[in-house]
Amino acid sequence: MENNPKQVAVTIDGRQLSVPEGMTILEAARQNSIRIPTLCHHPALSAWGGCRLCVVEVDGSPKLVASCVMPVREGMAVVTRNEAITLARRTILEFLFAERNHYCMFCSQSGDCELQALAYELQMDHLTVPQSFESYPVDITSEYMAVDHNRCVLCGRCVRACSEIAGAYVLNYQGRGIKNQIAFDMNVSRVESSCLSCGACLQLCPTGAIFNRYRSHRLVKGHDKSARTSMHDFCSRCGLMCETRTIVENNQLIRIDGILTPGDLGPERGQLCVKGRFEPLKTPGQRLLHPMMRDMSGAWKEVSWKTAMDRVELKMSAEQGMAGTFGLVSSQCANEQLMLFRDLMQKGWAVDYLDTLDGQQLGTVTSAWKVLAKNFLAFKEASWRRILDADHILVVGSFETQPLIGGLIRRTILEKRNSVSVLGSCDTLSSWCKHSIPVAAEHESLLTQAFLAQALKSHHRSQSSGWKPILSELASVDVQSCLNRAGMEESAQKSFMAAVDAFIQSKNPMVIAGKGVLDRTQANHLHNLMLVSLIKGILPENALRLVILKPGGNSAGALKLGIPAESQAGGVWQRGLMVLDDENLEGLPILDQLKGLDFLAVITPYFPEALKDMAHILIPRPIGLEEDGTYTSLDGQEIRTLYAILRRPKEVGESWQTLLALMQRTDFHPSYARWKDISARVISEMQSRK
Repeated sequence: MENNPKQVAVTIDGRQLSVPEGMTILEAARQNSIRIPTLCHHPALSAWGGCRLCVVEVDGSPKLVASCVMPVREGMAVVTRNEAITLARRTILEFLFAERNHYCMFCSQSGDCELQALAYELQMDHLTVPQSFESYPVDITSEYMAVDHNRCVLCGRCVRACSEIAGAYVLNYQGRGIKNQIAFDMNVSRVESSCLSCGACLQLCPTGAIFNRYRSHRLVKGHDKSARTSMHDFCSRCGLMCETRTIVENNQLIRIDGILTPGDLGPERGQLCVKGRFEPLKTPGQRLLHPMMRDMSGAWKEVSWKTAMDRVELKMSAEQGMAGTFGLVSSQCANEQLMLFRDLMQKGWAVDYLDTLDGQQLGTVTSAWKVLAKNFLAFKEASWRRILDADHILVVGSFETQPLIGGLIRRTILEKRNSVSVLGSCDTLSSWCKHSIPVAAEHESLLTQAFLAQALKSHHRSQSSGWKPILSELASVDVQSCLNRAGMEESAQKSFMAAVDAFIQSKNPMVIAGKGVLDRTQANHLHNLMLVSLIKGILPENALRLVILKPGGNSAGALKLGIPAESQAGGVWQRGLMVLDDENLEGLPILDQLKGLDFLAVITPYFPEALKDMAHILIPRPIGLEEDGTYTSLDGQEIRTLYAILRRPKEVGESWQTLLALMQRTDFHPSYARWKDISARVISEMQSRK
């Protein structure tokens, strides 16, 4: 729509209005606070005109029209409410109730259901049409969502949300007439489908057909909704900082939704991923409310805070003269917690090794930037939002850590016809992209080296002096030999060459380094991708055309604070302190290094089952939603504050207070002693680092 669209004069319910040409009757009415009921319509989705509950009278015609798809025109006279219109809407509503099973008293969405609300609004207290007793399936194969087709009104909002918002195209109609229902892919169960559990369909479902299994029956009609609070926040789970609306009732997290509003929705369009919408609702284990200590028999017993802190001080004190001290922290923690932990470990106890739980991957990022700096000036990482503007996207690795990125790329493929190439395995994109070059994980680094060498041969633009040593090194690389060694068939090799050509011919490409690229055993993998992105020049903000999908929600913050180690820990670990968030430690390689320690203290919100036979002291801390903190965006360029939305248990002190209390037991006594000082210090330090 133009900035200053032509205005047309219309009359709605006797009111003379001037509205933009091209606007629908429904939009014009809502813009002027005139109520027209809808069901299939949502302002964040395309108009469909399926349910007909929004019918209105235009220019006195007896034939009612759907206001959600009818554009306004000069001189139009609209009536939104009279006896005939109300009767038509009530009749439509009766048929919707009669078609499926809508027994509100048994539905988890009762009290928060648009269909139910319309029945009250239109005073439909009984049916005058025959009830259908057709039975429809219920799909509970998803951990997070249940799909009850008996409560579906076929409004299509979930179908449009899946395509227009999530970019997944998993949902569509299947069957005809009374057999018509919403299906996943080729009518398979949800767990067998390609659904990524983003929950966009759940958020937009107007009935109880798709409901959240983690918080069912929390909004039943009759519950006091005044106890609920709604807060506009952002998600800190992966660094994309997607906007959220968080619903809390009686200090319990009820629901997390994306921000779905008309107009400019941002690149994510209000979408959330499984990590942002559902994982915060999960309880990883038993909540830790008091310090605990493991006795000689291995049993865990509650102890006082003083006993626990004295024990940690005794074991971690440098005066013990024992080597092998270490500190490990979750990169899900806020910047303030990361900085305090770093200072406690380095300045307080002078530990031999300090790292994050994902330090193996983050160390690769640090090393790659240092190698790049030997030949080129300092650059920044590109924002993930740049993906939308790219005319070609080169993907290496998967989107497990940032699931939303996959949906973003699929949307660009379908809406902008952008070219996408995938090197290696990326199951969520392989069938969508133009050039898919599957190769075993151990050969991905070889493939990126071949891509770099071939791209430089094909790109004849004069290069800066920084390229000279790189060109000299790559001169000996035989691309064909690399492809053969990677075990690629002839068809895959042709796709590889086509992918290189597409990248070189593009005007504004982007490179995405996903999960797997940061593996330390392939240290040159990320460096190769940095050079590939540099071939096409840098972005206006002095950034590489590269998005690095880091493993933790605040990994960029940990990097800026200098926590991840650049090399693997040497020697044997003897004693250490860990700070955890709510991550699941099962299967992490680092667990092998924690076996048989002389001492391990863990500051954690939940009892860590994976460490129950390794840890010696457990100290409680709040979960992320229970305390304020700042977080850093994926590219490290933005810092935002996330305020507490839940009250922490009264027995549990704030994380910064616990870390500061431990720091006071060392020879290092910091100048900061209040939360305000700590937050200001960490922001100042991070902004000073490029």
